[in-house]
Amino acid sequence: MLTLALPWWLLLLPLPALVWWLVPPYRTSRQGLVVPFLGRLARLLGQQPSAGATVSRGTLARWLVLWGCWACVVVAIARPQVIEPPVSRDIPVRDMLLAVDLSGSMATQDFTDAQGQSVDRLAAVKQVLDGFLARRQGDRVGLIFFGSAAFVQAPFTEDLDVVRELLDEAQVRMAGPQTAFGDALGLAINVFDRSSVDEKVLIALTDGNDTASQVPPEKAAQIAHDKGIVIHTVAVGDPKAAGEDALDEVTLQRVASSTGGIYSHAADRQQLEAIYDQLDALETRKVQTQSHRPRRDVYWWALAAALGLSMLYMGLGVVRQMMAGRGQPDEGPGGATLVAASPMLLAAPLAFHFIRPEWLLLLLPVAWLWWRLRRHADGRQAWRGIVAPHLLEHLLGGQEKARRFGPLEWLGLAWLLAILAIAGPTWKHEPSPFADDTAALAIVVRVTPSMITEDVQPSRLERATQKIHDLLQQRGNARTALVAYAGSAHLVMPATRDGGIIDSFAGSLSPDIMPVSGDVAAEALALADSALAAAGGGSIVWMTDGVAQEQAAALADWRGGSGTDLRLWTMLLPGDEQDALRAAARPARAEIVSLTADDSDVQAVARAARFANVTGADGDTRWAESGYWLTPLIALALLPFFRRGWLVPAARTVA
Repeated sequence: MLTLALPWWLLLLPLPALVWWLVPPYRTSRQGLVVPFLGRLARLLGQQPSAGATVSRGTLARWLVLWGCWACVVVAIARPQVIEPPVSRDIPVRDMLLAVDLSGSMATQDFTDAQGQSVDRLAAVKQVLDGFLARRQGDRVGLIFFGSAAFVQAPFTEDLDVVRELLDEAQVRMAGPQTAFGDALGLAINVFDRSSVDEKVLIALTDGNDTASQVPPEKAAQIAHDKGIVIHTVAVGDPKAAGEDALDEVTLQRVASSTGGIYSHAADRQQLEAIYDQLDALETRKVQTQSHRPRRDVYWWALAAALGLSMLYMGLGVVRQMMAGRGQPDEGPGGATLVAASPMLLAAPLAFHFIRPEWLLLLLPVAWLWWRLRRHADGRQAWRGIVAPHLLEHLLGGQEKARRFGPLEWLGLAWLLAILAIAGPTWKHEPSPFADDTAALAIVVRVTPSMITEDVQPSRLERATQKIHDLLQQRGNARTALVAYAGSAHLVMPATRDGGIIDSFAGSLSPDIMPVSGDVAAEALALADSALAAAGGGSIVWMTDGVAQEQAAALADWRGGSGTDLRLWTMLLPGDEQDALRAAARPARAEIVSLTADDSDVQAVARAARFANVTGADGDTRWAESGYWLTPLIALALLPFFRRGWLVPAARTVA
């Protein structure tokens, strides 16, 4: 369906009448051929010579074309748009947390996998949960691991592939050998406090009794009930076990029943799978649908009509003059109708291009047509070949006093800018209707022994974590991902709105926890790119104190395949070391942000990251039509052609 986004601009239609009545006539003088038989020539032509200036008013055809072009330009200003079929997006209205026990007893091999092989309990849980998550596509799911302590491994995210990947990387005892089930419930309550959805579900899986919690599970369950959180408990293992490995089924049943959940026990993989099938059916996927009808700008249709109309009119006049072989006393194709003018002379140098570059081919016929008009308008050129050259200088009378930028020059510029406008200049993507106002940001931190150098107090790494804390405060609930690297790169946290989790993980970074020493900066940047792709696009801030020389080629390769904005935040004081870092990072073509004692560097990074290029999570993006903003100046450029006497000069004159 075709509609006008700004229909009130149609009120501009009668504006040229004011130009005609209020603006004084355009004045110019031209040379003409002086002949001694002017009176006789006038009688033959049926005209009466007069003294003084005359005001050319143009032919009826000229005015029809001129008003037609003005109507097209005004319609273009009114911004015609095609309303396309609606697109929809499902927004989850339920947040689901999975709490998985990683205590030492989860290494007991009393389960079998799908192939009948004996596997430990954690491996069986991974297999079943992987299938469960595969069926929850479209939900927001978070992941908590607990042993002697509980921690959030993945915040709420719709990218369930990331959750499955993080679950697959889990190892027994990575959270300690004991079971802090109550603390896991308390952590889940804190995570849900930062959720804005109404329905909150926790599925907790354990194979032992609580041996390390500071908060009793029953107390945590009561708090969860008060906050509207439903807890389903799943027990695995042998209920007859004793000691720390004993399964406290009574507590698990109370936790589930007090919050409106269900308790289940699985002694083998088949039973565990059946339990999650039951939970999958019980907690059916619930979504809220957002709908949007995209609008596509077609202002250029009207501009193309005006351009074609004016070129056709002027072209017919030129052809008529060429066939006649002589000038006409009237204006000929005279009243050139302007089609376009453009305010856009500069654009962003990197992403600038034309949406419809094929229209630029019109520059060739336009250049030829303008050259023919200029040739016919030259008083001297018109009489060459008719009057002997040695007499022409003496027979020409009057003076050419045309202004430097008269109707003909204005016409040429107008056509040029019209074609540029119709070709669709652009330099940025049109934001997705489902994209966030603030773009996602991936923070890449180098975690090597050099980062604990204390030339920057308290150390380079601690200063980096302090800057991350301040940056997260500036970004509010904007999505942020964290990548750490040394000799290997690791996605510490996928893009999340929970800045507190990012802050907590950043504060825990240390060279001691990095499995491999070295420098794989390019691999880390590629990993950050992947995290941003899942978040709908954004930018990268790279916090480092150095770049290995062997990374130069890898950085160049990464930059060749990535268009992501990159800012290098140096964790160094000014000096030779910082200069060397700038030189080593040059292949990545990063914008340099220097470390400052105040928060000016934080402000600069936050401001630039907010307006980074966003593609939107749905991936359905297109280039923004920037040519529309040329249409107001196109109208201003067209108005002078309604001024009396503002005509492209006729080919020949006789005096």
